Amino acid sequence: MYAWLADALADSSQVMTASRRLARVLAAHYSRQQLDAGLTAWRTPAILSWSDWVAALIATAADAAKLPTFINANQSRVLWERCLRHETNDPLLNIGLLARQARDTWTRLHEWSVPLKECQLAAYGADQRMFVRAASNYQSILHNQRWVDPAGLPTIARQLVLQRDVELPQRLTLAGFDRLVPQVRSLLDALGEAGVTIDLLPDRAQQGSGKLHCYDNAGAEMRAAGAWARRELGRSPGQRIAVIVPGLEQDSSRYARLLKEGLLPGWQYTRGDDSIVNVSYGQKLAAYPAISVALLALRWLYSDLATADVSVLLRTELIGTTDIDERSRFELRLRQMADRPWPPQTLVESLASNHAAADGSDWLQRIAGLARQRTRIARSDSPVAWAALFDAVLTALGWPGPESLDSFEFQLINRWRDLLNDLARLELVAPTMTLAEAHGRLAALARETVFQAESEAAVVQLLGPLEAAGMEFDKLWVSGLSAANWPPPGRPLALVSRDLQRRYGMPDADPGDTLQYAQRVIARLVNSAPGFVMSYALTEGDAEQTVTAVLAELGLDEESGPPDPRWYALRMVDNGRPLAMPDDRVPAARPDEAVAGGAMTIQRQLSEPFAAFAYGRLGVRRLPAITAGLTPNIRGNLIHDALHRLYAACPASTDIEGWSDDELARRIHDAVDKAFRPYERHADPILRQLLSLEKLRTRRLLDTVVELDKSRGAFSIASVENSAVAEIEGLRLQLRFDRIDRMPDGDVTILDYKTGAPKRLLDRSGNLHDIQLIVYACAIPDTVAGIGIINIDSRATAMDAAGRRFTPELDWDDALSRWRQEVYAAARQIANGDIRINAMQNSQAARPLGLLSRYRELRRDA
Repeated sequence: MYAWLADALADSSQVMTASRRLARVLAAHYSRQQLDAGLTAWRTPAILSWSDWVAALIATAADAAKLPTFINANQSRVLWERCLRHETNDPLLNIGLLARQARDTWTRLHEWSVPLKECQLAAYGADQRMFVRAASNYQSILHNQRWVDPAGLPTIARQLVLQRDVELPQRLTLAGFDRLVPQVRSLLDALGEAGVTIDLLPDRAQQGSGKLHCYDNAGAEMRAAGAWARRELGRSPGQRIAVIVPGLEQDSSRYARLLKEGLLPGWQYTRGDDSIVNVSYGQKLAAYPAISVALLALRWLYSDLATADVSVLLRTELIGTTDIDERSRFELRLRQMADRPWPPQTLVESLASNHAAADGSDWLQRIAGLARQRTRIARSDSPVAWAALFDAVLTALGWPGPESLDSFEFQLINRWRDLLNDLARLELVAPTMTLAEAHGRLAALARETVFQAESEAAVVQLLGPLEAAGMEFDKLWVSGLSAANWPPPGRPLALVSRDLQRRYGMPDADPGDTLQYAQRVIARLVNSAPGFVMSYALTEGDAEQTVTAVLAELGLDEESGPPDPRWYALRMVDNGRPLAMPDDRVPAARPDEAVAGGAMTIQRQLSEPFAAFAYGRLGVRRLPAITAGLTPNIRGNLIHDALHRLYAACPASTDIEGWSDDELARRIHDAVDKAFRPYERHADPILRQLLSLEKLRTRRLLDTVVELDKSRGAFSIASVENSAVAEIEGLRLQLRFDRIDRMPDGDVTILDYKTGAPKRLLDRSGNLHDIQLIVYACAIPDTVAGIGIINIDSRATAMDAAGRRFTPELDWDDALSRWRQEVYAAARQIANGDIRINAMQNSQAARPLGLLSRYRELRRDA
């Protein structure tokens, strides 16, 4: 392979490639050639991509002081944004996206040597005219400041070549160029006039054999390609194999997973699978968790974070220590608070505890340091200063964690540091900026920068059609060649007249150009390997597909290819055998075992024993959702707490009736204020306003509860919010009573507050809807004469009760005895390890525990 390479590099000759990827491949292959020749040291080969070669040529200029200052693509973008903002102030316009489009247009115009004056004369429509005005302004800034951007570097290089002010090679070999743009040709002509021999490598004239296969869909096509590669490698392990995917950049990770399904079935269960497939297109830097966490933490320097964002910083191991047990408890506590924007210092004060474990204290101390740093930040500063601050803050936070970095992580962090350097370089075009602007610039760079770690040569290369330009392979599979995907859609410039683009022969200005280029790419791919496979999918979504007409010239007959190996997991299912498991019963509850969930665990046992086991004995909990404003749970807790404070002295009915209007108002006001105080302590203005409104509502609700109690007759409150550990049939439960009232005859009534939708205690047949109050009745030694629910709602507050004083038509003693027997039976079942699954419940009710139970299998077998 690459038989031409050694000769192309002889006598200080140079090789210019169309892409950096090809340059790396050729350099690696040249090194292998030297090793195979028995050499242990050799001169570094002059193999550079087009842009790097131009920069290297300019760097050899005899008088560098006379050259203009070079600005990079990021600095150029800042200038474009400035020029575009001068032309429009539309707040709905994405200036960043428009600047990137304008910069790409500017580069294309330079590549085809199109004068800006002609763009101005041919401009049609508001967008094209706005681009011309912004481009003129941009050009003036470059001229006045003596700056040159990447689009103008080849012109500088050409002038230096014509003036003989740079060091020139004897020979220059071009590799991997599908299309030589006029700007490149102009520089090559100048090199030729200066005596440099220019060699443009022709496409290899292979006499290879090709096949055409079709598959049901793209997934089957890629899995089959992986299986084909595995078979070819089995025949000859040293082969260089590539799979080409049009549009690979749109979802490279998905294509890689599908390819590995066929190449290495079960790759998900192995380590080091990244060396199996080398993907030519990486991911945006901001998509990697380490970079996303860094940007999120830095945003806290100037902007308060939402609860969901703070949750990420609490759960990640990329900040502070890797032991996050206490931080997980912090995160759970955070979910139980009202969602709000959190300043770092306020969060630290809200979560700080004298009993925090080491990992929790470490995290809080690091965030407290960030809070202190936040108070010392200047209004504006240079990009260099902001880059230094960002690095210092992340170091203080312990980012990216205490663990040693592997090769991939090391390269990722180094790329992040390069990004900070890119931010610092913006000082040339933007001497000062605010912290928010600096962070926004850094985030934009991370969103646009594609990162791909360098790795050892992989077994199979996964490439896009353009990335494969100039490369040579032993076997090649080109996928996705349906009429809908190839030729790919043309992308003519939107900011330049289409007529002008046609006049200069610019790419995709005419459908014929798009077709010819697609044919040229296919011909180049076919010639890059002695054996190749072309394939397409019969369907894409709901649409049927046909093979592209571009392949007609190859004369390939469609034939059956390697079958789709399907998903490895499905093959495991198909090959599985029923396995009879010995009876593995849940152990009975130990005498010292505390079952969680209280009365709700007994209630769950009556409807779904497995749920009682999961929640009560395993301690499974559903994470509270992070929601905006005051959640129903918080509002309910506030009402419960206020009622507890109002009746904390356990007044009798006569005491309540004796409260004057002013005294009642004062008592309610004090109770509500104390209940709300923990939530108000760290509230922001918006949450404080919500709490203020909720206070008014809570006071009105407490007033209605008092009015209800005044109408009930004689009683005295025995206890409120009382906690107790009860043992029922050998089962230890932690219970919490909302309220117990004692009647004049000494018997008690157990009451429960309900603050959500109104609930009924009994159904029409006199059966209990909820056995919670009966569990309480089983746990206390007093004679229970009644139970009741006090529904507290803005529309109405009312009590629904059963007992001797409330339901004379009901044989209370008999009913209470029957209900207690249900509680005892349920407690015995829990204690004995009953974990039956209720197969009659609906899917919605079973979903929370679906991963832990065999509910779906039971439904299917029923």
